[in-house]
Amino acid sequence: MIWATRTLFTKMDKIFILPRDKSDHCAIEMTLNHKRTPPNWRFDDSLMRKAEDIQRYKILSKEYFELNDSPEIKDATLWDTYKAVIRGHLIQQKARMKKEKTKKLDELNLEIGKKEIILKKSPNNSEVSKELKILIKEKYRLELEETAKQLRFIKQNNFENANKPGAWLMRKIRKKRQNQQITQIKKEDKIITKDDEILQEFEKFYSQLYKEETIDLMKIVQYLGNQKLEKITEDQRGILNKEISEKEVKNAIRSLKLNKAPGPDGFTAGFYKTMQEEIVAYLKRVMNKVLQNKEFPDTWRDAEIIVIPKEDQDTTNVRNYRPISLLNLDYKIFTGILANRFKEFLLNWVGQDQTGFLPGRKMSENVRCILDIIEYYEWNHQKELALLSIDAEKAFDNLNWSFFKLLFKEIDIGFQFYNAIDTIYEDQRAKIRINGQHSQNIKIGKGVRQGCPLSPLIFIFALEVLLKILKKDQKLKGTKIGTHEFKIRAFADDIICIIEDPRPKLQLWLSKIQDYGEVAGFYINKKKSRILTKNISKTNQEIIQNMTGISVSKKIKYLGIWLTAKNAYLLENNYNVKWKEIKKDLQKWQHLNISLLGRIATIKMNILPKILYLFQTLPIIRTIKTFTDWNKDLSKFIWNGKKPRIKYATMTDKKDRGGFGLPNLRLYFEACALSWIKDWCNLKREHILNLEGFDLRRGWHAYIWYDKKQIEKNFGNHFIRSALIKVWEKYKRFMYVWTPLWISPLEKNSRKILGWPEWPTYKEILYKRDDSYQIKPLEQIKKKYKNLTWLQYAQIKQKFVVDNEIGFTTNENFWDKILQNDKKEITKIYVRLLDWTNATDEVKNCMLKWAKNIGRSISMEEWEVLWKKKQKYTYAWDLQENWLKSFHRWYITPKKLGEMYKETQNTCWKCKTHIGSYFHCWWSCSETGKYWKMIHVESQKILKKTFPLKPEYYLLGLTDSETNFNLNEDKIFTYISTAARIIFAKYWKQQGVPTKDEWLGKIDDIRDMDELTFLLRSYRVQSTNKTDWKLFRDYMATNIT
Repeated sequence: MIWATRTLFTKMDKIFILPRDKSDHCAIEMTLNHKRTPPNWRFDDSLMRKAEDIQRYKILSKEYFELNDSPEIKDATLWDTYKAVIRGHLIQQKARMKKEKTKKLDELNLEIGKKEIILKKSPNNSEVSKELKILIKEKYRLELEETAKQLRFIKQNNFENANKPGAWLMRKIRKKRQNQQITQIKKEDKIITKDDEILQEFEKFYSQLYKEETIDLMKIVQYLGNQKLEKITEDQRGILNKEISEKEVKNAIRSLKLNKAPGPDGFTAGFYKTMQEEIVAYLKRVMNKVLQNKEFPDTWRDAEIIVIPKEDQDTTNVRNYRPISLLNLDYKIFTGILANRFKEFLLNWVGQDQTGFLPGRKMSENVRCILDIIEYYEWNHQKELALLSIDAEKAFDNLNWSFFKLLFKEIDIGFQFYNAIDTIYEDQRAKIRINGQHSQNIKIGKGVRQGCPLSPLIFIFALEVLLKILKKDQKLKGTKIGTHEFKIRAFADDIICIIEDPRPKLQLWLSKIQDYGEVAGFYINKKKSRILTKNISKTNQEIIQNMTGISVSKKIKYLGIWLTAKNAYLLENNYNVKWKEIKKDLQKWQHLNISLLGRIATIKMNILPKILYLFQTLPIIRTIKTFTDWNKDLSKFIWNGKKPRIKYATMTDKKDRGGFGLPNLRLYFEACALSWIKDWCNLKREHILNLEGFDLRRGWHAYIWYDKKQIEKNFGNHFIRSALIKVWEKYKRFMYVWTPLWISPLEKNSRKILGWPEWPTYKEILYKRDDSYQIKPLEQIKKKYKNLTWLQYAQIKQKFVVDNEIGFTTNENFWDKILQNDKKEITKIYVRLLDWTNATDEVKNCMLKWAKNIGRSISMEEWEVLWKKKQKYTYAWDLQENWLKSFHRWYITPKKLGEMYKETQNTCWKCKTHIGSYFHCWWSCSETGKYWKMIHVESQKILKKTFPLKPEYYLLGLTDSETNFNLNEDKIFTYISTAARIIFAKYWKQQGVPTKDEWLGKIDDIRDMDELTFLLRSYRVQSTNKTDWKLFRDYMATNIT
């Protein structure tokens, strides 16, 4: 048997079992067909880590442009040549460094050889023997230099990123790193396993997929002309077609994410961020020439396609991989600028039925609409409904270029913007990378590249034509509520059609979609598409299935949510299933070597996003028991199956209040529920409100403020509303004592009768006179609300009299601000709910104990300095965790063990005489005291200051006026006191205490990592706080021999 990695699996030619002639086991011979392929060049960040290296390439760039920038050379050529020149210099520098090292090693090997010859002749020559040992050590050091450098950077990565959300933790909690090696692929009826054969199969598939489709241009022109599409306005055209500015280029470079795979040219985000000042002006010129003259850099046509297997699909089928295009970053800077402009236009042109890729649009809106529609048909049994979930065949890859180019012309997009689109989608090529090998260039003739900032916007732009056609066609019946009809919801290529009375009309729907597909390259995959029915008999379901060729299912998955004909099954099909997956993950990660903060970060990074998505799309949980059970599972993971040492309220509290920042799932759920209720308050999303309140006799404000739900019980009979109103009732009293000004007294009773899209609120119709509110005159209100009659005005006045007796909320509170702004609303609501929930835990039990130990009261301002300022001195979460553990009195003492186990001694492990209380073990013990006195003496030497020895200085980092530290000295003291605690904790159950050398070694380690982190963060253009370690270096130079 031969054990081999997946990377070798596709490189095996032959395997033979050899004769058993030398032992009682047969030898096995394996022949490999590995062909060494040169790796793609990639910009090496280490070549620009030193300031002198950066300066050299900045000068080189300036010289290049000064020498070569002339009218005879096109800007596109000038730019592509610059990249080639700078790449050549970078390769040359790396080769030179390698050559110098090799030369040095060769010289050392020659000298070692000479000394060994001498020693063979004169074995007792001690002088030559000593010289030989020195040479061997020098060679060893040189060979280890690169390894040591890499290890140092690994150590720095751990220092900066260990146990915090990010790539470090993600790699840690994965069972194994995702392996992209493709080991076998089906080719007709056989399985192929050789690298070159697998690559050929992918090349053949994608060459065919991206082959240009011949569609009659006149057919497209006629199709688009018949739709009478809305034209672009002059203002919109002006924004799209204006000259690209340096500011736009700089903003685009600033937004580039570091540590992302580069395109075929190998230049990373780090290069563009470092060389920004030298290249921006020329990059801007290149981009504007594309807009004006279609002069396109040739390297912008290239892409490298990598494939990612789709979830739960057969990975031996080439169709079941998602192609991702790695594009050159200068091209992505250009298309990123165009995309930002295009978004502003699409916000107006694309209807609310599409929620993908545009600011302010929420994916959850689509799910909310479908849930409300299912609820509507739950109470309208006589009406039949079909939800058609469309799976489009390679939707992004099949989009026809001619279609969206002619669409841009049809709406009169503008000359310069059209030039850019026409040039980008004119001549594209790509190489496919499979198992480290590259195919030949394949020609791209259709589709939008997944990886380009423009691609999703062009897709939804083209798809909007279909949505407009379906919505406009009177023969296609959707769900009509009032004057609005719900027919379709889309998020990119996740499309769901809402079809009432489907049996006679479904074929017409499919026909309209097919007509669109013939000109746009949009094809329904009937095998993967599904239909969910409501109020339709099984016989009619079978008729629909046979008629359309699309399966009728009991449940369908839309945007990751399992939908059924009854909303009552949502919890079981979504929350319960998801939590089972999460529990498996928690059990898998249970015994990983990650710290307390690392475990909390794991929950934040890996569990919270999954469950938060369900909260945002399905705020339907009614019982506390669900959250109680989830918290038990999380607690078991955090504490590794042991009893919690810190109470739950403290764990979930904010870090700037001494908490650990553990997500409170119940509060996140309630924050998401309140984000839905926000629409009930501000009355802005008229269509969704009418659908969600289809059976209500009164307006929304009658139920959320005037308690009409107590009288009209049907409000709570709605599956979604009944869950949401419980959350609102819980927190309404925290928000308002008196009537809020966003209340509309007219909407309360007249919503059904009047059906207005906008309603006058108290904020708009009241004014203050002599410190009391009065209603504005009718004529003044009618300036905005022209349909307001004297009767309605009288109704408002009547309600005002009652509300005025209660009083109005005059000061704008947090909920008033939430109603006006959509940005980060869930986070803002969550933080406020957390404040209210943990209000009684502001003064924590450990704070009282520390004050008692120290012998003085510690003000809240002192604690806040620690939480809000000093914890941010370091990037390292491990150092922050040490402070948190010290503050929360984490460590189990002999006294505590004696209380837990009767047979256990409760005396101090070090002095063996006194009871081992927390403060005794950490400070007042005679043996421990010697350690802190040593630390104190040396700390004063390091900082060149004299200050008293106090426990709060070293155990909590609470400094005062007696220390008189400036900011840098305070940072140094925080580091050296933290190092002292970390080293002391390693001797926690031992009789001895750490030595001075151990403590200084830990400080030196922290210093090394802090300085390296500063350098790397500076290089990555990240915000950086520099610590000046001169005081510590001076101390080490004078006190350590």
